[in-house]
Amino acid sequence: MVIFFILWIVLFVALLTPRVLQVQSLRKRSEDLEQELRELKKQNDSLEQELKLLHDDPVYLEKVARQQFNKAKEGEIVYKVVREKQNTT
Repeated sequence: MVIFFILWIVLFVALLTPRVLQVQSLRKRSEDLEQELRELKKQNDSLEQELKLLHDDPVYLEKVARQQFNKAKEGEIVYKVVREKQNTT
């Protein structure tokens, strides 16, 4: 009777172990996906804020245009400084 009970427990554990490992794996994947979702939401909020600034704030729009697209106001003269490469040998 004791042997039957021990075999029953061994069989139960053998059948249950893969499911437990699968649940742990799925739980870890779920946590990773939730973290990625939080990061993407932060990035989305940041991009929405920048878009709002580009639409509503002409000073910010001018700053971005000057920095990223090398734009200048009418009548301004833009100087581009080019540094010579230094010889490192």
